[in-house]
Amino acid sequence: MPLYNPQPLPECSGAVLFFGVPRVVVADRETYSGDIGFLADRGVDVVVLDDPACRALLRRFIEERPALWNDVVAGDRGR
Repeated sequence: MPLYNPQPLPECSGAVLFFGVPRVVVADRETYSGDIGFLADRGVDVVVLDDPACRALLRRFIEERPALWNDVVAGDRGR
């Protein structure tokens, strides 16, 4: 099963910028990664943790609920 990596989603990035969120913490960039430079280039402090526990949790979720993952995450990228 492919893993889709759209993080941060455009809607989330837009909300971060609109509301002036100063810092975004990315717990797992391997499973759910993307162009975090978009936010960093606009002055947002992006902290990447690459936490193994979060990675395991996301992978388990993807395995157990692939349809939901694909509808929410992959659907944003047009599959």
